[in-house]
Amino acid sequence: MKKLRLLFGIAGGTALGIIAFRVGMRDIAAQLVNLSLVLPIVLLAGLVRLLLQTRAWKIGLKAEGIDLPQSRLLAVRLASQAAGYLAALGPVVSEPAKLVLLRNQVGMGAAASATFFETGTYWFTSAILGLAGTCAAAFLISNDAAVWAAAGVFGVALVLLTGRRSLLSPVVRLFGSRAPKWLRSGESAELRIRSFRDRHTRAARSILVLDSIAQIVTLAEVGSVLWAVGMRPSVLDVLVVEAAGRMVKVLGAWIPGRIGADEGGAAASFALLGFPAAAGLMLALARRIRDVIWCGVGIVWAAASNTDQPRVSPVVSEVSICIEER
Repeated sequence: MKKLRLLFGIAGGTALGIIAFRVGMRDIAAQLVNLSLVLPIVLLAGLVRLLLQTRAWKIGLKAEGIDLPQSRLLAVRLASQAAGYLAALGPVVSEPAKLVLLRNQVGMGAAASATFFETGTYWFTSAILGLAGTCAAAFLISNDAAVWAAAGVFGVALVLLTGRRSLLSPVVRLFGSRAPKWLRSGESAELRIRSFRDRHTRAARSILVLDSIAQIVTLAEVGSVLWAVGMRPSVLDVLVVEAAGRMVKVLGAWIPGRIGADEGGAAASFALLGFPAAAGLMLALARRIRDVIWCGVGIVWAAASNTDQPRVSPVVSEVSICIEER
């Protein structure tokens, strides 16, 4: 896996170099001057979104009888994001990492239910935003095939996230009495997660509202950045740029840190809308700097908790295991 991650990283770095060459170093240098204007906006928007998501997670956990300080949940979220950022298929690593970081303090069944419900709700609102962006793209971009493909991806995501039927139950029934124990446990966990909104209606509603506001903050971030560098985008433009970013996250999830993928997607979406491609690279770079800062904070906290709190001593080692296994 180490070699595979290294190969993916090299491929991403090479793609980034090609993108920079195609866009033009002079144009990129001209846009980088605006980084001092853009970075504070991106950091502030990222912080607000982080607090909103963490608050939503806390509400979910509290509904399941788990009451932890929001400051600790914020640190756990940052540490798990760091684990996901360093790995291919980041969300596959970051979500279980949250449970690893909490496991000495809470029951895993209840924590998993609340954690995965909040994550699923955020993905649900992301899919809605992505679908809105593809609808906007239909008015602004002539490439119908790309628009329909993106709409299909987001549509399938919405169906999977909103369906009340278990995906594992049919598989368990197929195996019958021969179904392995881990599969039955997975079915039980899935049913508990899917039933969260029925068991905790008020909490589920609050989580949906907070995650929806977080999505609006993301749109405001894109619009504010474009305005700060002298562009005047419409609401449709902002929706298309962000929807393109969501598609890139899906398609580039196998690349650690999505190196090259984020930059290429941002440059392409800006160019399609008639904006300078270098401005897209500048926005992607500002977001990457923010992500690296968040990862650094998360890693420092994980290391400090490993030193200062014996009851959570497995934190660093097990997060590392999560990364290695990918």
